[in-house]
Amino acid sequence: MDVENPRNKEIIFLGSGGPFTLPQFFCNCRICNAARENPSLNRTRASIAIVGDEVTLIDAGPDMEMQLEREGIDKIDNIFITHWHYDHIAGLGSIGYPQAICGWNPIDVYLPESLVIHFTQVLSFLDDHVRLHPISPGAVINLPDANWEVVKTNHTEESVGFLIESGVRFAYLVDTALPPDETTKKMSNIDLLILDAMFDSIDTKWRHFTVYDAIEYWKSSGAKECILTHLSCHRWEDRKWIAGYTSDERTNIERENPGLSFAYDGMRVSL
Repeated sequence: MDVENPRNKEIIFLGSGGPFTLPQFFCNCRICNAARENPSLNRTRASIAIVGDEVTLIDAGPDMEMQLEREGIDKIDNIFITHWHYDHIAGLGSIGYPQAICGWNPIDVYLPESLVIHFTQVLSFLDDHVRLHPISPGAVINLPDANWEVVKTNHTEESVGFLIESGVRFAYLVDTALPPDETTKKMSNIDLLILDAMFDSIDTKWRHFTVYDAIEYWKSSGAKECILTHLSCHRWEDRKWIAGYTSDERTNIERENPGLSFAYDGMRVSL
């Protein structure tokens, strides 16, 4: 996996954070203060772009426009939506103007079938700017840069992830806790697993992996390599939101687990 020298097609991590940006405006823990002092530690909401002949996004959070500007991406062809939460869909409302101004073809938006009604009710002003494609687990979509298979995740009733074949075979399972068995069975023959690891630790039940739960799932899956994203960099203990792993501690976790990487905003992976 070559992060530093991308070839023709690549994954760009537009954002690697959880539902809040890092630093979090309401938090003065050591992790947030370190990010205030060192902007390279900042994180925006989790999303990736697959860039090749086309530009395809997975999720469109509230930071989308800033992320695309930062990475020099000046067009969107396709957007895949995992679920209908603010940190994954709030950027959708901003895609109409550039589509019209630049004269792009309507943007193809793929989203779980039960969410089409939400889109058409809330974002009806985008009717002329997008083509909606309802998807469900088991669906296969063939695009110029990659073949996609939709799989179920355990986050919301409608949430999905994706198996993507684009030279490298990889899975994007964000957000999720332990996925359904039928999804896990598909992980054994992939090269790269991109996985939710929102909490550094947690003492209650949330529909997210912790870092070490995600690592355990990756190692049991058979996937060769793993990138952890959707990182809050905090813990949830005794109903308190507290500091999580430092940057140095994350580096040590990577060293202890060859093949593992923590995503960061702007990270690039060749395909």
